[in-house]
Amino acid sequence: LKETPDFVEQSSRIEKDVLRTDRTLPLFATDSMYGGNDESNLNETGLPGSSATLEKMKDILMTFHYYDKATLGYVQGMSDLLAPIYSVYQDEPTTFWAFALFMKRMRPHFLRDQSGMQDELTTMANLVEIANPQLFQHLEKCDASNMFCCYRWLLIWFKREFGFENILKLWEVLWTDYLTDRFVLFVALAVLQRHSDVIIDHLRSPEDVLKYVQDLSDTIDLNDALKGAEVCFYKVRHRVQTVERIRKQRGLPMFTSSAESQDSSDNSGIGDQAIAGHITKDTSNAVVPVTSPQTDSEVPLISFDWEEPKDNVSTSSSEDVLSSVGEDNPKDASNSKISIISRTPSLSPSPEADDGKGKKWSTEASRPADIVSANDTNANAPQDPSLPEISYSIHKIFANGYQN
Repeated sequence: LKETPDFVEQSSRIEKDVLRTDRTLPLFATDSMYGGNDESNLNETGLPGSSATLEKMKDILMTFHYYDKATLGYVQGMSDLLAPIYSVYQDEPTTFWAFALFMKRMRPHFLRDQSGMQDELTTMANLVEIANPQLFQHLEKCDASNMFCCYRWLLIWFKREFGFENILKLWEVLWTDYLTDRFVLFVALAVLQRHSDVIIDHLRSPEDVLKYVQDLSDTIDLNDALKGAEVCFYKVRHRVQTVERIRKQRGLPMFTSSAESQDSSDNSGIGDQAIAGHITKDTSNAVVPVTSPQTDSEVPLISFDWEEPKDNVSTSSSEDVLSSVGEDNPKDASNSKISIISRTPSLSPSPEADDGKGKKWSTEASRPADIVSANDTNANAPQDPSLPEISYSIHKIFANGYQN
């Protein structure tokens, strides 16, 4: 076996990757028995020396390559996922089986056609578009809306963005499938939200965005990111469920129609690439209702232009984690309270109406609640409104997620 071209090639790839993995940590430092000293090795081979721990990691990855060869085998980046697991068990057989189980979950990230990561990035773009439209529009202008800036974050679960101890904590959270088995997307969304002001105000190209995001490594506060991720989850879920409820009331499909036939075949935990298209909306002729939270803990309902009146937004400490970019204050926002539960106003254009105070409102939905009559025949009339379409990947996150 060791003489075969595949073994020789994979052995070289694995050695290069392992010898560059977490070398600043004592557990993975060079030892004299296996590696001599780093300086002499760097001069001779261009790589640092090895150690007993690193040799075991090489063996684990080579074993995994042949164990999983029929499906995937070894792919660059897997050494980053192995190191934290080995640091916990420090036992070769136990580490191997733990890593093999972990890779069942992470396998879509390493598919050679990149379809798994493309699905992740598309879903990430959908989430940004829902949570912070202003940021998403700026990324589109920068030609960075493909979210390639988040590629490394999602590929290896922020392995290179946090210190080693914080990675162990983060992964423990992600392994619990708290709220959703795709909670890592909301961690990424929270970090982008935190830095959205800088991105919008100062970055003008995909290279600028990529460099800025990658330079956040070792600067992100883990607790801040986790709190923000939880807020983002509830915020986006509220928006998605609101849109889906109104689409259902109007007899419209809640998400991309081609998705339903693929539901039973998708067990990867990664969104369907074919159906995870960008959320579409047409806001040229429609302004949609706004409501206020019923309790201090309730995430505020928003318009489908995603413009939340700040006067009505809960000011809990966890909400402060996120940037409010994209949350513009409409005029007279304190009066713009229309309950979607009790009434679904028309979303189609209507003649201008005067509220008696000289204020003109171009659509029924944009008028304050006190001038939308309870007997307004347009309030519940079935229309063909310009409601956003929720991609199936986004729908599935909340359909399969925490329901309480």
